[in-house]
Amino acid sequence: MARSIAVWLGLALAPAWGMSAALAANQLQDIPHTNDVSASGFLDDKLQQVTRSVKSPLQVAQVPAVADLEAQAPRLPAPAPSLGMQRTMPQVTSVNQLSDVRPTDWAYQALASLVEKYGCIAGYPDGTFRGNRAATRFEMAAALNACLDVISDRFASKEDLATLQRLAEEFSSELAVIKGRVTNLEGRVANLEATQFSTTTKLRASVIFNVSDVLTGTQAVAANAVPNRGPTIEDNTVATYRARLNFDTSFYGKDVLRVRIQAANMPNYGTVTGTNMARLSYDTNTGGQFTIDDLYYRTPLTNRLFLAFDASAGNFDKNVFTFNPLLQSDETGAISRFGRFNPLYRFGGGAGLTLRYTLLENKERGTGLTLNLSYQAPNAANPNRNTPNTNGLFDGAYAALAQLDWRPAKNLAMGFTYVRSFGVGVAGGTGSSGFAGSAANPIGNNANAAADNFGFQFTYRPIQKFNIAGWVGYSNVYQVQGFTGPRREAEVLNWAATFAVPDIWRKGDVLGLIVGQPPQTISVRNVAGAPGATFNSYHIEGLYRIPISRNISITPGLIAVVNSNSNSNNAPLLLGVVRTTFSF
Repeated sequence: MARSIAVWLGLALAPAWGMSAALAANQLQDIPHTNDVSASGFLDDKLQQVTRSVKSPLQVAQVPAVADLEAQAPRLPAPAPSLGMQRTMPQVTSVNQLSDVRPTDWAYQALASLVEKYGCIAGYPDGTFRGNRAATRFEMAAALNACLDVISDRFASKEDLATLQRLAEEFSSELAVIKGRVTNLEGRVANLEATQFSTTTKLRASVIFNVSDVLTGTQAVAANAVPNRGPTIEDNTVATYRARLNFDTSFYGKDVLRVRIQAANMPNYGTVTGTNMARLSYDTNTGGQFTIDDLYYRTPLTNRLFLAFDASAGNFDKNVFTFNPLLQSDETGAISRFGRFNPLYRFGGGAGLTLRYTLLENKERGTGLTLNLSYQAPNAANPNRNTPNTNGLFDGAYAALAQLDWRPAKNLAMGFTYVRSFGVGVAGGTGSSGFAGSAANPIGNNANAAADNFGFQFTYRPIQKFNIAGWVGYSNVYQVQGFTGPRREAEVLNWAATFAVPDIWRKGDVLGLIVGQPPQTISVRNVAGAPGATFNSYHIEGLYRIPISRNISITPGLIAVVNSNSNSNNAPLLLGVVRTTFSF
């Protein structure tokens, strides 16, 4: 066991020792124009004229799961700037509109004559070269190049030709550079147009390589089990993967249709350890076969109203804010399933509809109030009526959510959530499991159970590089069908607090700590074979996300579960994980 722990410490620390300090940006951002325009910036606008007729592919920006502290709710992926979406440069009819070209320069007089006669120089929309200063030589050369293109096809006087000759000699070096760059860019644009995948669809992918092992612990058993402690866990270190291909399509620039296929062979440590308290955040196993995972359509209906329709795998966390912005991602956030967000966001999981309406918003102050309504049916695709009735979109198992997101200050957000559910578990695949009366099966048969579920979540950023988040979840579960005697009832509770420090040593890294108590029953009534309810299991998780480059990160971490399955006789579980994530 000591050797196993030593190996894991080595795996966790090795990436940090050999990592390069040169890191790319963690997130694509719009770069605002400044007063000082470089030659490349001016030429980018010149390129717009060259490519104005090119129909460029619509690019849908991927919403990053890390370093988005200002997120108030899952945002509709916005289209990224493409060649066809850049600002245009309208023609001007007088050089006087180019207010930052000095009128005392001889070049100003030459430009004035050419522009007024031929209307050949293109300026910026505000009629300046950006700022109260003289145009640079490259800007002047680019303007002259535009005149050369126009005048070469028209009749010109000897005086105008002489002026052009003088200007061409003055800016000969700059003209050579400009023409070479424009020719090169034209070739690149033509190549992109000929080889692009689609004008409306963007392929985005992520791959997780995982190395994990149960370092110590005994198999979790219920408190009333005989004996009261399970056998020591003897497992091997495994290397596994999950690959996802996302096809994001936008039909008019603001909507998104996603089709995701994935293949994976990740282990479910709930099976190995005997409790869902030990599950990883990304444990998916398709037997190595690609299958449909996400299938949804999202679109804004108005400036305040947002619609999402899920046809597959439609958990609430994909459509409403979960208040754990730095650790909610299974690719770059928490390594445990419980550590991502309140388990009530996992209820449902099939087809459904979500509406989000902004009631109040003050962008200047960063405050607002948002109402979320969502309905999910896990067995919506099954038309067969069964007993108990759990199939169908409306007559079967379901979960209906109402959530109010309140941001009283820019750095503080709170969520108040109610979920009415029937025929679904109330632990979200986390918490105690494996016996009647556990959080996964509180009354002995989830198909006969209805529940009222309440959640409170918050996220608070006291300083730029420190984020605190947390939640409390409570479920009152009771039998609604299939019984003749006393009604079976149970109460389930969980809570967690997360602490995340981004950019602590380098841009894009995240140091995280998660502590809490996974879902456990705090009372059980009339459930045969259920042990006495206790609330004594604890979850402790530490991780460090290391960005290797813009597209690669490594996250070593440890998960400790104390008193697993609410049984103090069980030895603490300790899992070691190294997750490597590739995204492109």
